[in-house]
This record gives sequence, C-alpha cells and structure tokens, in this order.
Amino acid sequence: KSFLSKSFLNAFKGVKPTYVLRSLNKFNQKQFKNPKTVQLFNRFATYNGSNPFKAPAMLSVIPHLEHNDGTYYPKGGMISITNALYKLAQKLEVQFIFDKQVQRIIHNDGKVKGIAVDDVNVYANVVVSNADIYFTYKNLLHNSHRATQVLKQERSSSALVFYWGISKKFEQLELHNILFSKNYKAEFDGLFKYKTLYNDPTVYINITSQIEESQAPAGKQNWFVMINAPANAGQDWQTLKQKARSLVIEKINRLLQTNIEEYIEVEEQLDPIKIEDSTNSYGGSLYGTSSNSKLAAFFRHPNFKNNIKGLYFCGGSVHPGGGIPLCLKSAKIVSELIQN
Repeated sequence: KSFLSKSFLNAFKGVKPTYVLRSLNKFNQKQFKNPKTVQLFNRFATYNGSNPFKAPAMLSVIPHLEHNDGTYYPKGGMISITNALYKLAQKLEVQFIFDKQVQRIIHNDGKVKGIAVDDVNVYANVVVSNADIYFTYKNLLHNSHRATQVLKQERSSSALVFYWGISKKFEQLELHNILFSKNYKAEFDGLFKYKTLYNDPTVYINITSQIEESQAPAGKQNWFVMINAPANAGQDWQTLKQKARSLVIEKINRLLQTNIEEYIEVEEQLDPIKIEDSTNSYGGSLYGTSSNSKLAAFFRHPNFKNNIKGLYFCGGSVHPGGGIPLCLKSAKIVSELIQN
C-alpha cells in the first residue's frame, strides 16, 4: 500500500532513472576522469556495507551530504550519542532494564501482547524490536519460514577491526585516513563473490585523539584500524585474522615508512563472529542487508507488519537502512507511526 500512496508516487516522480539503473561506480566514472577520484567516491557504498560495482548510483547522496552539508564529530566519540539519548530518556522517566534476556514476543489474534523476559511475561500493547530482523523472526517470533525469507536478500559486509594503543604520535595522519587497495574491483569480488579477504585490502584508520587529545595518553594515539570483511559463512576466521593483520601492518609500514608493531602497546580485535555474538546481527553483517541490487531499498523490511498489530521494527536491518544516521531515522519513523 505504501508504494501506491500519493506521497510515494510524488516522491518517485523526482527520481532520475540514472540513479536507480546505473551502478555507483559507473555513475562516478561519468563524473570524474581520475580513477583515484572514482575510487574515493566509490568508497561511500561501504557506508552501508555494499559493493559500489553493484549498488545503485542513488548512494551518491551520501557524499553530497558529507561534502556539501558537512558532518560532525561528537565530543567524547560516538558513544556520546548513545549516552545523550540515554540521559534524555531518563529525564523523560523511561525505565531501563539491563542484563535480561528477551525470550520471545508474545502475540495472538493478530495483536502484540508483550514480551517474555527470563520466564516472566511483561505485557504491553506496543512492542518495538531493535534487534536484527532475522534474529527477531527466528528467535523472538519463532517464525523460521519468515526468517529464511529475510536471508534471500544479500547480507551487507562485515568488518575486521584492530584496536591499537600506539605509543607514538604520527602527525601526518588525521582523524580519518584511508589506505586504498590498488584493485578495488578485485577487493569487492573477494568480499561478496568469494566471501573472503583480498590480499591488498583497503585500510581505514580512525584516530579520535587527533582532534580530542583526551582520547589517548599524552604523546600517544588511539587507532581504530578496520578493513571490510565478508559476513560470516563458516570461514576460518582465526587464519583470516592472522593473514589480515600481517597485510595491514605491511601496508602501514610501507606507506608510513615505519615499523608499526614497535609502537603497539595494547591490542583488541573484533571479527564477524564476535559482532554476531554481541549484537545478534546474522553473520556479523554490519548493516543487515546490502544495497547490491537496484531495488534493494524498496525491499528492505518495513517498520511494521499488518499481521501483528502493535509490533514495530527499527534499526539497521530494516527501513531505511544501516549506519547511525539511518538507525536514528528508523527510530524516528517508528515513534511517529506509534503516535499516529
């Protein structure tokens, strides 16, 4: 019904076919002559875990927003967004219950009735699930058939992250640093076609202490080093992590003319298995489904289901998509649906 509404039809009239029918890579090749600039703007497909050689050119709205409107760094890091929302909710007398396992969403006669938490029923006429939509169907609604249908859409990429405490300041680096692969197409073929890591991965290094010194001890830096990885499909992650770490270090050493291992004082790692274990995101995918098809945006799971009144969905695996801005937008959409 949403697709037949007047507001949708009016919005669709403003969509240029180029942005839907052409891939982001082909769109960027038309815009820029320098292959390195094309690669830089292809990078924005990874903002929602997608392949720029398949994802539609509509994703070019991301660099438009970033470069023309500008983005912001929250003081204290990204966790400040969570903390601010939490404090605001407390101010509005929202009650939080932590460290309790939700076992299922209770519903009957086409209406939601509440949730079961640690064998105790908590009744409510509105329930919002912020969990991965596959997990919600599989484990909270116990609907294996619907869960399987969700997986028909290609999952987004995952990540390998190395958290390093560096005992030296590298002044040539900034808040955001990207060390690109020489063959971007081959890297994305590895991620989505062969479900493995490419031997020349693009390396993203985020150093918040470069603009907020309190984020690291004096004279030192906090490095968030990430490479894109395929969602977990049973790969040997222990071997892949060791290989990836060696490739990342070799690349950093070559480009920065250093021996970075000498300066790594502390290290933590994050991989698709850990991501899945800690967030219940199927396969450890960072954004639920990818945008690797022309109509992916139209097939994202909606924020409500008519067959269970009072049940709503928000978060990165449903409409409108993954990433912090879209997750917050998803929550706003749900809040408005509930109010209406």
